[in-house]
Formats: sequence, structure tokens, C-alpha cells
Amino acid sequence: MLAFSVGPVAFLLGTGLQASGGAAGVSSVLANPVNQRALANSVAEGAASAGAAVIVGYPVGVFFGRTSFPGRAPLLTLLLLPFVLPTVTVVTGIEELYGSGGWISSTLPALGALGQGFGGIVATNVLFNLPLVVLLTILGIETAPIDLEETVASLGGTPARAYRDVWGPPSWIGAAAGGILTFLFSALAFAGPILLGGAPWYTVEARIFTLSQIEAEPAAASVLALLALALVALPVLVYLLLTSRLTEHSHRSAAARRQPFRWGVTSGILAIVTSVALAMVTLLLIVTIARAMAPVRPDAGWGSGLLALFAPSIANALGVPMLAVVVNTLLFAAVASAIALLLAIVSSHAQDPRRRATGRIRGIAFVPLLVSPVILAFALASAWRPLLGGASFVGLLIIVSQAMLALPFAVQAVGSAARGISKGPTEAARSLGAAPWQAYLDVELPQVLGGIRVAVLFAFALGLGEFTATNFLATGPTTTLSVALYRLEGIRLGSFAPAVAGILALVSLVVFLGIAASGERRVDVL
Repeated sequence: MLAFSVGPVAFLLGTGLQASGGAAGVSSVLANPVNQRALANSVAEGAASAGAAVIVGYPVGVFFGRTSFPGRAPLLTLLLLPFVLPTVTVVTGIEELYGSGGWISSTLPALGALGQGFGGIVATNVLFNLPLVVLLTILGIETAPIDLEETVASLGGTPARAYRDVWGPPSWIGAAAGGILTFLFSALAFAGPILLGGAPWYTVEARIFTLSQIEAEPAAASVLALLALALVALPVLVYLLLTSRLTEHSHRSAAARRQPFRWGVTSGILAIVTSVALAMVTLLLIVTIARAMAPVRPDAGWGSGLLALFAPSIANALGVPMLAVVVNTLLFAAVASAIALLLAIVSSHAQDPRRRATGRIRGIAFVPLLVSPVILAFALASAWRPLLGGASFVGLLIIVSQAMLALPFAVQAVGSAARGISKGPTEAARSLGAAPWQAYLDVELPQVLGGIRVAVLFAFALGLGEFTATNFLATGPTTTLSVALYRLEGIRLGSFAPAVAGILALVSLVVFLGIAASGERRVDVL
């Protein structure tokens, strides 16, 4: 982490400040109206997205957290799918639904505002981050002591009283944590502002990319990266504090608090909001896969777009054969997820509550949550590409960036599973002469295999669709599917882009079904 996350970022910020002239350089960057607009866009888009996600996600989280009904598990899995879909796939789905001539906007023109500009960016952020609010609201409900809720009921308290005094407050904490996480991901969004908004709606993330890659002003980009870190530092701290309050007082009696669904005013409203959210996710998947299978020309058959991706013309346009693009995507994601898992296991072993360094270790592991993908990629390129020999090692840097970005989720998944096991067998092994690492490998690690499966699958899914950092670093030979989708749109071969989006959606769906089949609580990775 020090070598490939903290160190490179510190190097980037330090050299950027020095090259720009220190405080004078910061003032100059802040005085630039374009940079001011990017910072304002980040705050506005992040706040609007977080607010909308909480408004929709909280009732959905309450419905799933408090209600038992047939098909609950697969429907919840469906609702969580957008978070592991590639961001560019979600963006293209929003365009197909609400853009010019879209499935919904063609019937309801007023909703066309959700297919471009500010409305489209917020719609993309909400759809992508809604699972965060839902899952963390459910987690908040599950942390409420069920025995206290039963006491309120036995004393004649109404359901409204139980909500106000018992499970309502922790559900608010969970929803607030989800809203803050949505703000973080939305304020530093890249694909949505680039593809749906253009320069007037660039976030600070998109502006850093423009300064470093297009306008060749790395010093100004470094200063803006420092300002971006300052923007998200407080929200990250608040998020970690809120989630620590939830996990420290967790109660595992989740199923006991869920009641069979019965129609009523409150339950009806919750069911309707949940149905709308499920319908939007379902439509996103349908339109993505349908457009992937649709003919690219009137005289072509269904699936012709998928087959055409492997034609020489696409290879010439991208500078690399599509088969190599698919191999790059799978290889980078697989190696990155293995690295993230290894670091998560080491971190889990090191996080002994009796050790004073535990808090610092966990804090370092969560640094990528504070550092945006563009800043991380920019830092890796600045610090490591010259040392490694330039473009020939770009693939390695892409793998490292994907591993670092997946690490917080992998650490949380493995750590959550490890905190739930008994330390008695480990202490017995130690008393019989086993070294600490032997006791961990032989006794503790087999008990957290479920968390390990979730960690590796989640990291692999994030790597499959990672676009922002990969697009910053990738050259022609290291192109991945998400980068190919973006470049096909940019070189006027957009008719083939839906086929790439469909491939990404299908692969991500398969991986996420693996996460769901593991039987683990998917909220652990958050």
C-alpha cells in the first residue's frame, strides 16, 4: 500500500505543488473558472445524487429489511446488480432508456432530461449507487436489538413506537452512510460526466483527466488532485465512523425481525417504490442485452454486432484485436483480484484488537476509498512508469490500480468474516506451539472461506468493469472491454458499442450470481 497507493499519491502531490509554485500555484488553480466549475459540479452532482439515492433507497431498504415474501433473495440480488456493472454499461443503458429516441423518452418525452446533462448524470449515479443505500439501510435495521423491539411490543407499543425508539435510528444511520458513499462516488464520477454531460458538467475527476492527458498541464492537475482529496476527506471520515457504529453493535437475528407482507398504506408505499426500483434495474439489463443482440444493419441478423466485434475493421479501429481485448479484461481482473485477496488476508491476520497498530493498518487499507481512480492512476503513472520503463509496463500498472481500488472491499469482506469466528481454537493452537501465522492459516483461515469467496468475486467484478483508472493508463495493446466501449463511441463506431456493453453486462451478471450463490451477506463488502 505504501509503495503503490500512499507513496505515489504523496509523490504526485508533492511534485505537483513544487512545480506549480506552492501556495501561489494553488491560488492560481483555484482562480481558474473552469476548475471552479468542476469543483462546483462535483459538489452539486454528488449532493443531488446522494439525496435522490437516499429518497429512493431508504424505503427499498426498509421493505427488504422488514418484510418476508417469496422470491425476496433473488429480487434483492437483482437490485444489487448495478453496483457491479461497469459504469460505462450503466451510462449506455441510461442513454438507451432516456436519450434521444430512447425506450422510455420516446413515450414520455418529459423524461428525456434524464438521458443527458445534469439529469442524466444524476440518474446514472443513482442507479449505480442505489444498492449502497439499500444494503446499508438493511444493515442498520439488523443492528437494532430485537429483544428491545419485542419488549416494546409486549408493553403495548405500536409499530410506529418501535420504529421511533428501536430500529428506526440505526436504519437512518445506515441510509446516511449509503448517502455519503453515494456522494463520494458521484462527486468523483468520470464516465457519466464525460459521456452524458460534456465539458460544462465535468467533475473534478474529469477535469484532472483533461489537464493531465489532453492539456498537458500535470502540475495543475496535481494541485487539483490535492483539492479533490480535501473535498472528500471529511465525507470518508464520517462514512467510516457511521459504519463502525453499525458493525460494532451488530445483531445477527436478521430473519426474526422480518414479517410476512401484508397490504396497508405504509407497506403499499414501500412495495410500490421497491417495484419501481426493480423495474428500472430490469429495464437496464433488458435494454443492454437487447441492444447487444440487435442487428447492426437492417440486412444483418440478430447477434451480428457481437460477431462483427471480432472483424478486422474493429481491430484496426481500436489498434488491437477484440480477442486480445477480452483476454486483457479477464487477465487484469483475475490477477488484480488475487492481489487484493492476498493483501486482505494479510490485513485480516494483522488486525488483532490487542495490537496498537490495528487501526493504522485498517486505515491504510482504506486509503483507495479516499483516492479517486483518476488520482490513483495519475500517481502510479507519475511515480512508477518512468522507473519501470515506460509504456511496456502499463499492463502491470493497470493491474495494480485495479487491485488497490478493490482492496477496501476485499479487506472488509474478509475482515467481517474473521471478526465473527471464535478465537478459542486459535489460542489453543498457539498454546500447543504453533506460530501465529501457522495458527492463522490452519485454524482461522478455513473459517473465513465464505468471506474470501465474496472478496475475490467482488474484486473480480470491479476489475472487469473498471474504466476510469484503466482508461487513464491504457495503451492500444492493453485495451480492456470498458475502454473499448468508450473508444468505439468516440471514433463514430457507436453502433458496435452496445455489443461490448452487452458482453460486459453478461460477464458481470455471471460473476455477481456467484457472489449471491456464496450465501454470504453482501453488505459485508461495504
